[in-house]
Amino acid sequence: MTPLSPAHLQWDGDQPRAVDYEDLYFSTRDPGGEVHTVFIGANRLPRRFADARRFAIGETGFGTGLNFCLTLETWRKHAPPGAFLSYLSAEAHPLAPADLSRALRAQGIADGDIGTILAQYPPPLSGLHRIHFPTDRVVLTLVYGDAAPALARVQGRVDAWFLDGFAPSRNPALWNLAVFRQLARLSGQGTTMGTFTAAGQVRRDLTEVGFALQRVPGFADKRERLIGVFAQGQPPAAGPERVAVIGAGIAGLSTACALRARGLSPTLFDAHGAGGRASGNPAALLTPHLSAGDTLRNALALSGMRATLALLRTTGVHSGDRIVLARGVEHRGITRHAARRLTYLADSDPGLTGGLFQVRSAGPDLPVIFYPGALGIDLGQYCRHLGAKLALRERQVRTVQSTADGVTVDAGEGLETFDAVVIATGAGERTLAAGQPRPSIVGGQMTRIRTPLAALGDFALTGKGYCLPERDGQHWLGATYRRDAGSTGVRHADNGENLSALRWVDPALEDPASVEVTGAWYGQRAVFPDRLPMLGAMPGQTMTGDAPLPRIFLNLGYGSRGLLYAALGAQWLADRLSGLPEPLPDTLAQLFSPTRFDAGKPRGQ
Repeated sequence: MTPLSPAHLQWDGDQPRAVDYEDLYFSTRDPGGEVHTVFIGANRLPRRFADARRFAIGETGFGTGLNFCLTLETWRKHAPPGAFLSYLSAEAHPLAPADLSRALRAQGIADGDIGTILAQYPPPLSGLHRIHFPTDRVVLTLVYGDAAPALARVQGRVDAWFLDGFAPSRNPALWNLAVFRQLARLSGQGTTMGTFTAAGQVRRDLTEVGFALQRVPGFADKRERLIGVFAQGQPPAAGPERVAVIGAGIAGLSTACALRARGLSPTLFDAHGAGGRASGNPAALLTPHLSAGDTLRNALALSGMRATLALLRTTGVHSGDRIVLARGVEHRGITRHAARRLTYLADSDPGLTGGLFQVRSAGPDLPVIFYPGALGIDLGQYCRHLGAKLALRERQVRTVQSTADGVTVDAGEGLETFDAVVIATGAGERTLAAGQPRPSIVGGQMTRIRTPLAALGDFALTGKGYCLPERDGQHWLGATYRRDAGSTGVRHADNGENLSALRWVDPALEDPASVEVTGAWYGQRAVFPDRLPMLGAMPGQTMTGDAPLPRIFLNLGYGSRGLLYAALGAQWLADRLSGLPEPLPDTLAQLFSPTRFDAGKPRGQ
């Protein structure tokens, strides 16, 4: 992630002008009419939306967001129930929130839509950032950075392009072969495009990369503009519709939610029910695990935090439902290792991680970092909340087998065929398919106490172990870290270990013997060596039949970071199966690859 220079605007009434490009953001004559003519009409979107199951739009130049907002209005009018829209937009110089709001209000965009954008508006850092409109089944993916290298990191397929941005003579970095080659790479046979310009070099370059172009009358005082169709590549292939998701922990549940949002039909299998195993944790932390020297992991953390918070919002989690136990996490450098890591972090710029942390103390003896967007979650209750809205069969899956017609699932009720299968099983569960990687198993126990803690507000504390408020004057302490997978269940000794480790939290815990223990919870986590999940196609699959994709996918091994990465992984996997633009650049997606250990040292380590 690198900081971006924000747009430098000059206002003429409610008309914004980009000072650096000496150009206007939209027409002075009927800006909305221009958008409908040059982009929405040029790509025949009303008719195509009416026939859509899943549709993807790509844009060069997000600007004020007017194109997106008017496209969203068109989608609402014409798209059938259950259809899904993915809108991908590149921007090198994002507007400040206040400028974006002013520009959109001047064009009559609804306050609700402006508010939804601003509530999720990303920090000005390069990378991919998502904004969700769950009621409309729409995601906006902002690709921040110079268009050519930023789009080169995007995976997926686009059905229609809006070629916007300032005039080619003023902004050549957006109108060149390098950018157009990326448009061609993301296009398929039949992908359309529209643009306000008909400049000769633009026509020649677009033709060179494979677009068949037509000059048509321009809008308002412009003589001509271009429309076109990509004449190369393959037509869109039919993706899977019926998907079996095996495992109803946070990974499987998040995956099923993402698949269903895209109009697919997921069926969950788990003999233990929703959150019945490690995801039944009654007090889990959503924290970003930042490190000053690991920019890739920090970029993942920013994406993960944004994805999880979006999933919480879109699945109806509110402050009064007792799923959220704590808001904000304070991390203290109690141990030598943590103190060193937090000291480095405190010396860095919080803006470089999207404002995910604040420095409360930079003292080398006890550095303190606060994560304002972090949460304490009753993960088990949240999993049950998600599971109540999904098709869940409490059956144990015995095997999955890829065939010419799909993937057969044996859950003890006869073989059932699906278009694809996602294996999202937990620690110690049986191998379901040949070549399935097996993570290590780490057990952990948490301890519940009824002791007033004056040092703890409505936030959680972590440093050596962690502590967070539950309810009714009780708190959760945790967690032990057992590598002896054969030793399961709650142990009295582990309660003592937690109490001893958390003495630093409050004077009331200095004497463990005086603390009232009211309960405990034990679970086993699936962990890979780099503590990242495995996400993607099962290695070594042979393509069968007419399948455009592998049929068996992995989504497992989240360890203690399911809350941080599961929602992000689910979106990535659902978009991969649907052929839509994905939420992670390929450089970050590789960190989750099931084949990342094949060459020895893991990527990113």
